[in-house]
Amino acid sequence: MNKGCEIGDPYNDLGFLIWQIMKSWQRGKHKLLDEFGLTGSQMEVLSAVYHLSQTEQEVTQIAISNVTNVDPMTTSTILRNLHKKKLIDRKASKIDTRARIVEITDDGTELFLKAINKVHQSTDKLLEHMDGDALKAQLRSLLDVLNKLNN
Repeated sequence: MNKGCEIGDPYNDLGFLIWQIMKSWQRGKHKLLDEFGLTGSQMEVLSAVYHLSQTEQEVTQIAISNVTNVDPMTTSTILRNLHKKKLIDRKASKIDTRARIVEITDDGTELFLKAINKVHQSTDKLLEHMDGDALKAQLRSLLDVLNKLNN
């Protein structure tokens, strides 16, 4: 056994704490999104479509994949399911004939805004006794470091 590595209380281990927080966070988010008939992945992609459509002339599957960091094939499957629910439309691009653009429908916008409002309320309640801005700054810093290490 490696004597240089002491196994102590897992609740003093940062990796364990992050893992437990993420598991609990995801469970809560899934439960909340069930109310809207959405999965976490569908909400993430719907959010990307909504936000990209605010700034981009045409929103493509590749742009959504890049923003969400979800591989293109999985993104395509999620988009297909959102299309079946009539939350998005897929049309031929006017700029690139090979591409299909994605547009959020009125129903998709309405559902997204209701769901994201509920998610924000839940997050605000969770963090009401914490310095949310400081936590976000620390998490952004950690994410930057992780992205540099993993790329």
